[in-house]
Order: sequence, then C-alpha cells, then structure tokens
Amino acid sequence: MDELRYITKPARSLEDFDEAFDPALIVDPESRFYAPRSEYKLRRLRERLAEYPRRPCHLFLCGHRGSGKTTELMRLERSPELQERYLTLFMTARRFGAETTYLTHDALMVEIGLSLAEEAERRGLGDEYRKEVEDWGRDVVRTFLHDQSAETAAGIGGSAWIAFFKGQLQSRREWKTEQRLLLEPKVQDLLAILNRTAAALREATGKQVLVFVDDLEKGESDAHQRMHTQLFDENYETLVQPRFSIVYTLPIYFRSRPGTRIPQDEMVTFSSLKIYHQRERQKPRPDPDPELDGYKVILSFVERRLEDGASLFEEGVLDELLLIGGGLFRETARALKEAAAMARYRGSRRIERQDAEAVFHYVKKEYQPMIRGEAVALLQQVLTPKLGWVPGVEPYLQSRAVVEYENDDLWLDLRYPLKEYVRSLQANG
Repeated sequence: MDELRYITKPARSLEDFDEAFDPALIVDPESRFYAPRSEYKLRRLRERLAEYPRRPCHLFLCGHRGSGKTTELMRLERSPELQERYLTLFMTARRFGAETTYLTHDALMVEIGLSLAEEAERRGLGDEYRKEVEDWGRDVVRTFLHDQSAETAAGIGGSAWIAFFKGQLQSRREWKTEQRLLLEPKVQDLLAILNRTAAALREATGKQVLVFVDDLEKGESDAHQRMHTQLFDENYETLVQPRFSIVYTLPIYFRSRPGTRIPQDEMVTFSSLKIYHQRERQKPRPDPDPELDGYKVILSFVERRLEDGASLFEEGVLDELLLIGGGLFRETARALKEAAAMARYRGSRRIERQDAEAVFHYVKKEYQPMIRGEAVALLQQVLTPKLGWVPGVEPYLQSRAVVEYENDDLWLDLRYPLKEYVRSLQANG
C-alpha cells in the first residue's frame, strides 16, 4: 500500500507548483509548510484528551475533506502534552486497502487490533496478541465463507485469512438477520482481544493507549455513504466500546444528519476557513477580508510553499484563487496547481487573471453534471439569505460544492465558481 507522502520543498517557479501544491501530499506539522491555526475547537480537542488520561475518551472529528484534519491530528498525536500521557498510534484508512469503501465495524476493529498487536511486538511483548487476532479472523472466515477451498486456505496459518476476510466485505450488506446476529458475539470476542492488548501496552509503558483513525470520512459515492451510515450510526456502540481512547474522523454532513447516534459532546466539528463575511455570500464574487483569521491562515498556507510568491502572481490574482478554493486547503492547493499549469501552457512565468479565470470555469464544469433536477432548487436555497440549514444538502457538503462556515452562526455557502451558474438556472427556470 502507498506510504504517506509529504511536501518536501517550496516552489521557486511555476514548474515547481505540481509538487508544492499537489493536493495529495501531506504537510508535516513540524515543517516550514505548516500553517498554524488556533481555532477554539482544536484547543478543546486537545484539552479533552488531556483531561481523560485515566479513562477512555472516544471522539469524532467532523469536517470537510481537505480542511486540514490529517495535519492537525498528526500535530496533536506528536504533541509533548499527549505523548507524556498516552502511547499514541496513528492509523489511516487509506492503508486498509480497496475494501475501505465497504468497511464494516468489525473490519475496522480488526485493523485497530492488528496495529495494537504490531506495537506490542515492537515493545517486546511477543506475538501472542497478533496470533489472537489471526485466530479470530480464521474462525470468522470459516464460519461465514462456507467454501471448502477458502476454509482450507484460511486454516493454513499466517495471514492468509485476511484476504478472504476483506474479500467478503462487499457482500456484508446482503447478509440476513441471522448472519448479523451470529457475527455480533464474535465482535465482542474481538473487542476483548483489543482490550487485552491495550492493557498489556499500558502495563508495559505506564501510559494509556490513544489511537487516531484518519481518512474514515473519505468518499462521495452512494457506497461510501452507506458505509458511513453502517459504521457510525448502526454500529456506533461498537466504536465506543474499547477500553482505550480513540479519535475517529467523520464526514462533514454528520454534524447535521437527522437522528445521528453520535452525541454532540463527542463530536468535534471542523468547518472551512472563513475568508469572507457571511454578508458577502449574496454577491456574485464575495470580497475576501485580509483581517479575518481564516484568510490569514489560508494565505500563510500558500506563502509557506513559495520562495518568492510576489514574482509569481499578477496583482490581485491570488485572492481570486483563494476564493475558488473556498477556505479548504486541498481545494486551494488544487486551484494553484491548475492555475500554474495554465500559465505554463501559455508560456508565462507568472499566474495571471486569465489563468485564474480558466480554473474558475474548470471547477464549475466539474460540478455542472450534478446540478440538475431537484439539486437546482436545493442549491438555490443555499443562496437564500433568510434560510438556515438546508435539508438534503449533505451530499453537496461531502462533494464540497457547498461549504460550511462558522462565526456566531453556522452558515452555508455555495462555492464561488457555482454561484452565478446556479442563479442563471433559476432565472431561466
């Protein structure tokens, strides 16, 4: 599986933008590329974990994709304050494999169990905990596959069982009630293995175990949304049963999801960076406010990746690209990378307004196919100033066509490249 890839050098020319602003790269929070932020909720997350070193704390970090959750979790995981109290383990769902689209509660616990067992081996505690997880997995494979060749392979030993276990995840949604009931006692057995492993680590290190599970919120397909529902709503109790602390990432729309089982006091929300005021959302082009904290953070995010930014942008064009990014780190990086490619194609040594305009239309065209039928009326409601939360907006939050902001109020706005397009559909409707 791919290892995490980090930004390693700043851009000195437009040719360097492909790497310096690659949306897939991760920022090392101890590097020059980290843009410091100080939102209250980030401080509160740290405080809550520091308050509970002697009993389990289960929290859910809820935010847009590309809003900086991974960077902040990595920064939190490395902080001296938590390192003093906890043995921390950082996991990312991207390393679970292709089955992540169909991830189930027991599959997630298997991944956590294997990670804990690996840490136990590193600490000189032997391989007994890994063997317990593997024995559990082989038993589950034999119970549910009902295939002689699979049972034989699963019984060979080693890690052969894991391929069969992961291979059946896609069919789990078709299971009958009796199969689900048969699985649940086995899940309790698995949780007992996790708790024993965590207890052994606690005894060996004198620290409580704290696991961070990143990237669970990824994915925009219907299959991903069903996975999120199954994982976080239908099996919420399993996620909070381990007798050690865990922080899970959560899709942005769970904040407003009707009937979600996650209590609000366990959910730490992480909105987009606010680069303009709420009153600006009615304008075709919102005016950025350089005095806003969110604007300063996103500007720092860009400047820290450049050696000489002033020579690479026509005056005023960077603000246009920040607006296109919507206060999201990943979308801002993507806008700058594409703008640099447009400028290079023209043979220019700097990014000019025509390049930002080309990116504006590029982003708009990405979303146009999904803005049809009922979506048109729904997105028009987002632009209506007197309305609060818009029912049914969740898929558009997940796709980042709509962005969530906070000040004294929680408010929504349509991404800048889509505003006039949606209004034109209303006028022509």
